[in-house]
Amino acid sequence: MKDKFQINPEVFLYFIKSDFKEILLRLSNKILEECDNSLINLENDSDLTEVDKYLWIKDKNNFIAHKIFDENISELDNLVLFKGSYEKMKGFGKFKKLIVSPNVKITKFKFFSRFMLFSDTTLTIDVLKNLKEKLIRNKINYKIFYEHDNFKWKLVN
Repeated sequence: MKDKFQINPEVFLYFIKSDFKEILLRLSNKILEECDNSLINLENDSDLTEVDKYLWIKDKNNFIAHKIFDENISELDNLVLFKGSYEKMKGFGKFKKLIVSPNVKITKFKFFSRFMLFSDTTLTIDVLKNLKEKLIRNKINYKIFYEHDNFKWKLVN
């Protein structure tokens, strides 16, 4: 039986100008407020350590409660960081949203109902055209956003 999240996931692509950690900090606050279960896909140990530390100590009066995937994850943990390929992971069933850092490349959209992919490459007409063609060809529901000013987004599809 196919997992329902493999059939029609939502894919949100964000072309960013701001530092990904700053965007993640703002997004994490919303995730925790809404008790949304989200995994954050980072490329390697260095990125994982950097983002982990940033979320704990960036704001001196506040911190972003989160875990790293190899720690003991409970039902109360809404925000979990991990590195590498999500396709090789096990035990992420309660998580429905995958947030993908700009350094991570994914090839398939499966297991999750929503993907939030961030890219720090320049959005050109050719890049947009190629992206749309691939997404439409693969019958992916998508929205593409461009950061025109710090933390200000425009829908470009």
